Amino acid sequence: MRVQQAVEQFLEDLGTEGRSPHTVAAYRRDLAKFCEFADDTVIDAVTPAMLTSFMATESVQVRPCGTQKANATINRYRVSLKALFAWGSDRWLVSRNPTAILKCKRHRSPPPAILTDAEVDRLLGSSLEGRNATRDRALLSFMLTTGCRLGETLALNARDIDWDTGRVTLHSAKGGEPETVNVGRQVLHMLQSIARDTEPGHALFRSTSGRRLSHRQAQRIVAARSREAGIEKPVTPHILRHSFATRLYNATGDLRLVQVALRHNHITTTEQYAQLDPRRLESALGVA
Repeated sequence: MRVQQAVEQFLEDLGTEGRSPHTVAAYRRDLAKFCEFADDTVIDAVTPAMLTSFMATESVQVRPCGTQKANATINRYRVSLKALFAWGSDRWLVSRNPTAILKCKRHRSPPPAILTDAEVDRLLGSSLEGRNATRDRALLSFMLTTGCRLGETLALNARDIDWDTGRVTLHSAKGGEPETVNVGRQVLHMLQSIARDTEPGHALFRSTSGRRLSHRQAQRIVAARSREAGIEKPVTPHILRHSFATRLYNATGDLRLVQVALRHNHITTTEQYAQLDPRRLESALGVA
């Protein structure tokens, strides 16, 4: 099987396994460059030396503007190649996995962009105006108090909420298996107010036409309502998730608890929220 054919089958299998379209698209972008490099090479003929040569190419190492790419960006190619050849090895397409030579470079990610406590209070406490104010307040409050991803939030139907216990079932969580989160009484009341006239199997968060909100519509809502609340910096749905995680870690100091709350498979994904806050150090040393 040629490398190009293997990549297409690999990407198709990722979609079948329930991986998110964003994940599949990211693998496709990175592996497209390797397909160009490999040309008509059979996947079982790919050698460690060939992978080393690919990783040294300008398309991997250098941005279009001519500057060096960040280690995190270059590591993506290594991760994509390792995933491809692990898949090929499992299906006996390669007799020997050549990716052991690929070692990811260590890098320190910048702290995630978040809302300050004052900005969170301002956003949740602002008097929203307009026809969809109730829906928008419920959307913002749900994401800020649960840390749910945008896709998980928009996939909710009215029947996914247990109105007695406040347990919410997420059907679009990564990995495909349903998961649950709990919401407080105040947020539950907000959700009830928008679900009152909704059939159990219909979308919870809907547009004015009655259709399920799209990702783009929700992104615009978050940005517009944040500006309306007087928050000057750009705000995205993922910033709401980062804000939830950071506030939870600052309140508990328990990274494992944050991992469970965010439903991360690996603790290394959660470690970005544990980057040292100088104020915590000053407080611990009795300086503050």
